[in-house]
Amino acid sequence: MPRDPTVVSAPDSSRRPMAAMRRLLLFGAVLAAGTACANQSLPPGGPEDFAPPLVVKITPENKSVTGKPGEVTIRFDEVISETPKGARDLSELVFISPKSGEARVDWDRTSIQIRPAKGWRQNTVYTVQIKPGLQDLYNNALDTALSVVFSTGLPIPETRIKGVAFDWTEGRGLKGAVIEAVSADTSLVYQVVADSAGRYDLRNIPIGPYLLRAYGDRNNNKDLEPLEIWDSLRVTLTGYAEAEFYTFARDTVGLRIQQIEPLDSNRVLKVTFDKPYALDQFFVPDGVRLMRAPDSVRMGASLVQTAPQKKQLDSLNAKRKADSLSAEAAKKDTLSAEQRARRDSLVLVRRADSVAAADRAKREAARQAARLRGGRVAPPDTLPLPKMNRPQVYKEAYITLDSALTPGKTYRLQMTGVISLNSIVKAPARNFTIPKPKVDSIAGDSTAAKRDPGKRDSVKRDTVNRGR
Repeated sequence: MPRDPTVVSAPDSSRRPMAAMRRLLLFGAVLAAGTACANQSLPPGGPEDFAPPLVVKITPENKSVTGKPGEVTIRFDEVISETPKGARDLSELVFISPKSGEARVDWDRTSIQIRPAKGWRQNTVYTVQIKPGLQDLYNNALDTALSVVFSTGLPIPETRIKGVAFDWTEGRGLKGAVIEAVSADTSLVYQVVADSAGRYDLRNIPIGPYLLRAYGDRNNNKDLEPLEIWDSLRVTLTGYAEAEFYTFARDTVGLRIQQIEPLDSNRVLKVTFDKPYALDQFFVPDGVRLMRAPDSVRMGASLVQTAPQKKQLDSLNAKRKADSLSAEAAKKDTLSAEQRARRDSLVLVRRADSVAAADRAKREAARQAARLRGGRVAPPDTLPLPKMNRPQVYKEAYITLDSALTPGKTYRLQMTGVISLNSIVKAPARNFTIPKPKVDSIAGDSTAAKRDPGKRDSVKRDTVNRGR
């Protein structure tokens, strides 16, 4: 007779232990499965993996015109780590342009889903960029950025702004600089991230006037903060434009003396400021006030140089010395003109061979790197580092004194008329002490001999022997 599903029969005492065991085993299996899904772990066995993840598919497709997507999905050929390289989480790597609130990133083992916190706008061209750092479970990270462009209605314009963002203080490209284009018409903010050399390429934004700015995003919040280095300029985009940025700290504090180092037997002081001074900075001896404590004796300065002035003078002195040595060598050179020409030709051939060998080694290293990567990703950037079109800025000044400073004595230095890159004029000051010379082994032996008169004769003999 079939059982009535509405009737609950009394439990059979003989089945209780077996039923309990089945429930326990089922609970353990469910728990194990949940743990395996939640925790990332390396797959057991198999060959070691040296290749970073490969992008299999991006939805929506690049340069497509579609309606509002639910999210942008990027699928990879292997499991992606939830912890990227150089960032706290995946959302720190993602930039949505134009800015639409915080980027929301969901992880699903071999794929990630991206959407803006404020949702997608209608009739807007979006660029979703992912900075380098995505890695697999073997810590193989992508060293190039990923990006996809799509539109929610309007045609995609073929526009472009490219250039370099420099850290002017350091004299090199600003790695990972954030470049923003703020539209004067719509107030939308378009963003792109520079590469490791400071190069950027902002594409597919509407034509029109823009305020461009670049900054070092020190805290990775995708916004310009007061203490971050930055630069800005304006441009009207009609199709293609280039723009260079020279970022530096733009505060109103002025320069401070960070360090004072005595050189040339305490006759020259190398003064290092905490920030660069202005390009047209000019120091004069009358602007230097050097006092010896505690008697407040003023010391005189005969010359004060900026770092470029000192480099130029050192270069002239080095050239004079080299010319003098060359003249002396020419007097001693007994080779004929033909022999000298042959010698110079051999030098050029060896130099060319050395350059060619270095180039071959570089190409072979690139092939080996591609072999390790499995040939699945773009090769490393081999472009030359960008060079600044503005002069280098400096933080060092050199003061030549009338007389040498006394070791062990404390002095106070003040320099007037010091101008920052931000045109703030200050008179920074700092106390410093000239270090005493280090005691060598002979002096140490002599000191020990004074403490122990019985050792004087032996110390004297050792000193005479060393002199021999």
